[in-house]
Amino acid sequence: MIRGKVLSVRWWLTISLWFFLPAACQTTPLEIEIENQSSLPICEVYISPQHQADFGENQLPEGEMISGGARRSFTLEAGEYDLLVRTCSEETVYSEAKINQNRQIRIGGEGKFPFRVTNQTGHEICYLYITQTEEWGEDHLGKVESILPGSVRLFFLAPAFYHARALDCNENVLGEIQNVNLVDSFDWVISP
Repeated sequence: MIRGKVLSVRWWLTISLWFFLPAACQTTPLEIEIENQSSLPICEVYISPQHQADFGENQLPEGEMISGGARRSFTLEAGEYDLLVRTCSEETVYSEAKINQNRQIRIGGEGKFPFRVTNQTGHEICYLYITQTEEWGEDHLGKVESILPGSVRLFFLAPAFYHARALDCNENVLGEIQNVNLVDSFDWVISP
């Protein structure tokens, strides 16, 4: 009698594991949705595993873009990813590190104005601070990107007075501006 109970318990465990284990081992995919609320078309979306040294291939097929008012979703295996989004003019408009859960990203939006930073120095900009207060706060390049000489980074900000500071990779100040009244698009050209 005991042997029969042991066999039935063993049989039940075997069937349960066979049925439930594959379901438990499956991971939920990660979805990143990019909504373009700017007037600039997006032609480049780079999504790479966080441990990878570079961004790899553009996730948008050649000739495809995310137009103003459109959105596009990217479904990935569960994991941790870095993201870089650029316009068709090769201006970076968004970056983020260590994405490990579903994310909806809005580029631009109603009531936001472009704040364009152009690097015309001979140095890479590794840290960029944009703030409304006297404290510099977090680096806006997100530890994912830098602004190479001759490159442009675009931010969409709400109307306000802003201070900004750009530093090279050794944390030397390359440029600083104070009290910029952002009521329309603004271009900050950082030059030697």
